Amino acid sequence: MADLKTFGISILMIGLFWGVGADLSADEPSVEIIDKTNWKKAEGLVPDALLDWVKKGEITLPVGELNYDITEYTPSYVIEGRTGNVGKYELDAENIVVEAETGKIAKLLMGFPFPKIDPNDPKAAIKIIYNKQYVTYILGFKRLTDFTWWIGRDTGFEREIEILYEDAALTGFPGARKHENPKGIERYSISSVRAPYDLAGTSTLMWRYFSAEQDVTFGYLPAIRRTRRTTPAARSDGVVGSDFALDDILAYGGKIPYFEWELIEKKEALIPFASTEPMGLNISEKGEWTTLCDRPVRYGFHDKEWQGAPWAPLNTTYVKLPVWVLKAKAKDQYYNYGIQYIWVVDDIWGPAYKTINDRTDNFWKLLSVTTAVYKSDDEKVKFTGWADSLIIDSRRNHATIISEVNQDAVITCNAVLDLNDFSLAGFQKFCK
Repeated sequence: MADLKTFGISILMIGLFWGVGADLSADEPSVEIIDKTNWKKAEGLVPDALLDWVKKGEITLPVGELNYDITEYTPSYVIEGRTGNVGKYELDAENIVVEAETGKIAKLLMGFPFPKIDPNDPKAAIKIIYNKQYVTYILGFKRLTDFTWWIGRDTGFEREIEILYEDAALTGFPGARKHENPKGIERYSISSVRAPYDLAGTSTLMWRYFSAEQDVTFGYLPAIRRTRRTTPAARSDGVVGSDFALDDILAYGGKIPYFEWELIEKKEALIPFASTEPMGLNISEKGEWTTLCDRPVRYGFHDKEWQGAPWAPLNTTYVKLPVWVLKAKAKDQYYNYGIQYIWVVDDIWGPAYKTINDRTDNFWKLLSVTTAVYKSDDEKVKFTGWADSLIIDSRRNHATIISEVNQDAVITCNAVLDLNDFSLAGFQKFCK
């Protein structure tokens, strides 16, 4: 049923809290602009598709350096886990994370499960992608209001969708310990479309398990005024006309055991950052961390004088960091995508890029994820987040942007949430 695809629109924001021109503010350090005149300087440092667009003048790459040590921008329990978690966890026969000593599913690990990667380990790629999965878990419960933009080559900006999202991972951070979890839930999430009017009220509830069991999802459509269980399949289908599929979230947002994973290489790459300076952070009386948008990410369609692609980021900065390049292939023979290549930043484990081929192994889409860091005024809270995501469909000459770094977005980590909201009864209050 075609309307069921609408359920997927709200999932676009799952895990998202976690790319360009020379319009730089005065407090930014000097940068080198890589464009069509000197594109060879970026060769091997970005995906081939992105390099090709630089050669054509559609995107430029301002290259700079961070004015902070990004490895320090993470909670203390994550820093402790860099040594404490070494050798503590392993993968079982189904590629589920388990305690190395007991073989039991690891339900309450703190930080990243595999902080040290041996490139000769046959399961190195799977361990890296699990670290990537935990980049949002380590920041506790989350409440977000964010936006998705449709951008056409000739049409420019087409439409915007506003989504409220709540996420409760029951692992990765100390606060997870106080919640009973007899069902073995890895993460709950609810997302609900707030605008435009024709989609408002469309909502999705997801339960994800630690085991290899498929996600359980429920959807509400205002047109039928019913909540129904929906299929977890079709995760490679485009969602309501966008260029994103559900599994594109943070480079890969699906169940890890359902793919074959291979480590291709470790190398240096140019990673897009929203700013080379940390952004602000407010701490509430309840202890919630709400980000401040000190520097919105702007795109080509925001500037009438811009001559490149309308989806090109105009004020991000590319920073050279080491990455792991992974190869992923779905075990499902009906999966729409062919081979995918996922670039994960070393040490901080955030996503940077994904190249998507079709089933004949020809290039199809490119996904780019922008990194941002935040700190409170007293510097007691610091963390790294993965914000705006840009996906470009080369066949459609079309792109979709999931925008987090803008002045209308509200991002709260370490949020106070009621787990009763993630029951079927609690879910109803998010529906129109």
